[in-house]
Amino acid sequence: MMIRQLLVLSVWRTLVGCMNRQAQEEEAPVPTMSVNDLMVAVVTPATDTLWGIEDPQTDEDWQVFIDAADVVIDAGKIIKVGGTGPNDTEWASNPEWQAFADRLIGAGVDARAAAENKDVEAMYTAGEVLYPPCEECHIAYHPGVQ
Repeated sequence: MMIRQLLVLSVWRTLVGCMNRQAQEEEAPVPTMSVNDLMVAVVTPATDTLWGIEDPQTDEDWQVFIDAADVVIDAGKIIKVGGTGPNDTEWASNPEWQAFADRLIGAGVDARAAAENKDVEAMYTAGEVLYPPCEECHIAYHPGVQ
């Protein structure tokens, strides 16, 4: 029995090691739209959904917020790479930009957890955490956009 467990553990470690190497060797995603277009078409509707929580009652109601949080998380990951806009690559190489994206992702993670737990107050808190990095990033990189 012990030998079998060691064999299974060894095979598992080998597979995980191969998967990690493969993931590291894969190329970064190639953006197909500007960060501005991503914000307008994807992020704004998702954040509006998260900020618009009132009184979800059903699992389906809560799923809307889980989905919106997932969109914010994934968009934050894409924003870290940059986009096709004239300044997007330069911005994405800036540590301040990366920090804004990380805060966006973190707020999305918090919102997702709150929605999974069906916790309206935690959703409000996640929305309050989400707003500052959005506003600060707009001030730094896209003045005039609120």
